[in-house]
Amino acid sequence: MIATEPIRQGFMSDAFGDYLHSIGRLPLLTPAEELHLGTVVQQWLSTPHSDAGLARRGRRALDRMVTANLRLVVSVTRHYQTRIRHLHLDPLDVVQAGTLGLIRAVERYSPTRGYRFSTYAYWWIRQAVNRHLHEQSGAIRLPSQVTGLAMKARFLQGSEGRGLKLGELAARLGETEKRVAFVLRVTHEAHAISLDQPVGGEEGEVCLGDLIQMPSALPSQEDYGWLHGEVEQLDQLEQQVLHLRFREDNPLSLARAADCLGLTKEKVQRLERQAFHKLRRRVEPMLEPQRLTACSATR
Repeated sequence: MIATEPIRQGFMSDAFGDYLHSIGRLPLLTPAEELHLGTVVQQWLSTPHSDAGLARRGRRALDRMVTANLRLVVSVTRHYQTRIRHLHLDPLDVVQAGTLGLIRAVERYSPTRGYRFSTYAYWWIRQAVNRHLHEQSGAIRLPSQVTGLAMKARFLQGSEGRGLKLGELAARLGETEKRVAFVLRVTHEAHAISLDQPVGGEEGEVCLGDLIQMPSALPSQEDYGWLHGEVEQLDQLEQQVLHLRFREDNPLSLARAADCLGLTKEKVQRLERQAFHKLRRRVEPMLEPQRLTACSATR
């Protein structure tokens, strides 16, 4: 049985609460029912010219498997509630995207392989939710093929101990240098960084804006894209740590990041703090040049 833990009050709207209440009344499937319904669906989909009776039974079995597993979609979506809140998305839209992944899982599920349907469907739902959030996370919506390729390229860069040249990156991805350069550029330009974005720490949630002292008033047209340039001035290993720890698609814990980099957890934590210290030291004078001038005058 799939248990859905309580969802934070801030994550729930009245409509979402009503949805949870309605799907909570739907009966779950037994293992035997899963196998039977999955077999009916596969018989229907694998028959090129099925008769009306088989088509009707197949659609009914597919609908039954989908409705019985809607709580699994909510359970997966719950893990993304922080990102959903920061992107100001309606949770029901994200659940709908996850439901499309669930339908795809029902269509591809093979009962003969011996594993439970929920185990198989989890990855399809998670992929659909991730894709939806990734498409909504930029200032400009980009095709999933573009964002997916850019994500693979950045992961390869982050997993290497040294920076890969564009030609090496393209060869590993099986793409042309021109296409890889294009997707990296457009995803970089389309993504707007919020100073309310949570960053680093085991000691509680800290926002990027907390790491710098903001002037009393910033021009409305201020562009924070220059922060990317400051991050690129860090050492390669520090950049890799920040990328793995705070990337948009799937930020890693200290332990996971340490495994990816082949370092100890303590080393990764030290590199993270070191990177934040360098960023603070670089950014503060840029935002408060008057303070820097005053400090220089007193010396």
